[in-house]
Amino acid sequence: MALQLRKSMVWNAVLSGVVAAVVAVGIACLINIPGFILGLGVLAAGVAAFLQTAAKIRAGTLAPLQELASYVRIERESTQKRQQVDWSVIDDYAAQLATRGFRPLGDYTAHPMAAALQGVAALFTDAEGSIVIEIQQLQLRPEAGRDGMRDGIYFSIMSMVGGCIRVITCNHKPRAATYVMRGEHDVMTAQPGKGLFELLVTHTDLLTRLREKVGKAPATGLTVERYVLAIREAQAQARIRVSGMSGYAIACEVDRFQTERTMRWTPQIADLKQVPQRRLDELDSAFAAAEQPPVFHDSLATQF
Repeated sequence: MALQLRKSMVWNAVLSGVVAAVVAVGIACLINIPGFILGLGVLAAGVAAFLQTAAKIRAGTLAPLQELASYVRIERESTQKRQQVDWSVIDDYAAQLATRGFRPLGDYTAHPMAAALQGVAALFTDAEGSIVIEIQQLQLRPEAGRDGMRDGIYFSIMSMVGGCIRVITCNHKPRAATYVMRGEHDVMTAQPGKGLFELLVTHTDLLTRLREKVGKAPATGLTVERYVLAIREAQAQARIRVSGMSGYAIACEVDRFQTERTMRWTPQIADLKQVPQRRLDELDSAFAAAEQPPVFHDSLATQF
């Protein structure tokens, strides 16, 4: 979604109106049509173009929210993965995390993967399962063009405060689409260019502040499955919110995000205090789906 999305919608409507006016003048030269009818036709063409663009924006935003998120466990020994991934970089971080009490949860890729990307993610958790760290090695596909991202290593850290408040710290550059499709209780902090352990300090400090302000501690017992189910929960919340928005309202939200260059977002503290406490095992049934498990082996990927 480009900057000044609303402006592009208006210009598209104006352009359609101009085209309609040219066509209308040509028709008027052939047959006798009252001017006010021609004017109404031009106006109708502009309005139709505006509504069509708004419908495309809304449909394009909702489409990815209809797809269940899953992670696919991958094997490093496969020839394809050996060629695509520099595991030594990930292993260097793994060794440093081990000295800080983190253990590996395995190597994964997302399903479905964004069309413009290919990559893997190694996941780690602390001893209590209150923090999950994702080390991502991403590559842009040749057909992606200018996508605003670069190949390389990225980090994402997640906790579930009170079992419901998803707290994320990452070094990705935030995108309007990510903001529009956020979960209702998401607390997001993005610090592009920061290293893993700088992000980890930021994340743990944020957890401490949230505990003081909202009276809830990070839940323990996070697994890869629950990590993915938390993503599905955020998707479901976003789907409900976006379904109630017009294409123009979505464009307004995108433009506001682009203008403010938002690097973090959080609900009001008063609202977070009202979020009920929840055990993580409640995620296991609430957002599971028989037709697609949250985590499966790569040999099953073609079935979903």
